[in-house]
Amino acid sequence: MKYTASLDTTAKIITLLTIGLLLFVASIDVKALAVPQLETDAILIHVGKLLFFIAIILFAYLFAPMSYIVDDTKLTIVRPVGNKKINFTDIAGIRIIAESELITGIRTFGVGGLFGYFGLFNYKGIGNVTLYATQKRNRILIQTRQGQKIIITPDDLGITVQLKENLKQKH
Repeated sequence: MKYTASLDTTAKIITLLTIGLLLFVASIDVKALAVPQLETDAILIHVGKLLFFIAIILFAYLFAPMSYIVDDTKLTIVRPVGNKKINFTDIAGIRIIAESELITGIRTFGVGGLFGYFGLFNYKGIGNVTLYATQKRNRILIQTRQGQKIIITPDDLGITVQLKENLKQKH
């Protein structure tokens, strides 16, 4: 079954503001490139900035979670590129996380709002976690037998019932 993963208001605002700011700065670079007889160094700087801005937006979009699919054998985190698959035989536990558990945390390598919240984070009460989230509610912690901790944020918490049922069948 497919479960949607909508962006929360904060992620929508961060995404729109970031893209808007990058487009504004990029427009300045494009205008600068239109100047005749621009020096090679200046051209390289402007083109480099444009490519960097495109890379930021493209990277964030391509690895952002779009939805979650639960079938008989696995949970699939759907992304535009490189879906993440977690077999039920690898899952040790599943639980809904309280808001208070994620108050004190840092992003160690990830995205904090541009098309969602994903990557590596560290929270005081939970430790190192990989987020595949699009919102700051409906947080579900999945612990694997290998010790990995993963947080997903589907729109419908009913996914936990299906995950737990499929998990019981596999163990």
